[in-house]
Amino acid sequence: MKLIFENWRHFVMNEKLMLKPGPNGWGKYCELVAEAYAVAPAFEDVAVPHFEAMKPFVDKMFKRIEGVIDVHFVEEHPYANADELRQDVKQNKILKISTLDAEHEIFDNRTNAKFRAIHDYMSHIQRNTEFDAKGEIASYNAHLQTMPPKSYPALFTEVVGQACSFIVNGQFPEQKIALLPGFDYEKVGVVEGYDIVNKELVKK
Repeated sequence: MKLIFENWRHFVMNEKLMLKPGPNGWGKYCELVAEAYAVAPAFEDVAVPHFEAMKPFVDKMFKRIEGVIDVHFVEEHPYANADELRQDVKQNKILKISTLDAEHEIFDNRTNAKFRAIHDYMSHIQRNTEFDAKGEIASYNAHLQTMPPKSYPALFTEVVGQACSFIVNGQFPEQKIALLPGFDYEKVGVVEGYDIVNKELVKK
């Protein structure tokens, strides 16, 4: 576990995002991901092993975070933005995590809520990211350093798929156990059928 955190810290110091903000950069990428999420089935058997691969790492990472900060699970959406989240942590040493809409076909509600805590701690607290496309994608890149490769397709659906769907459509999407084809799960920003030119997506 110590090695996992060391790898993650090294990544944070050296990360370079492949796209830039704007309608042809992360904006376009998020639209493509949201479209793929919308047409993906609610459940597909081929995705199950990838989601299962996440579970043991969620438990391990959550135990580590509990040793650093108090995590409170609440039946509401506690923060309007990332600044509110960070302020609560700074002033009260508490991270509130919503248990709303935590139903999941693979994770039990508690495991799903734990993953939300890991996401918020590693991303919005440690990395100071916002609740926007760039912030969520940067968060996903950090998650890649702590999860096994087999989990990457599921992690992409859980983090990037859901985040882009929310950003594009303005509401939390349906929970799906599915894979989103056409995207590079390790080199985030790479999309099948597109080139990256000056950090923007250009259709081939």
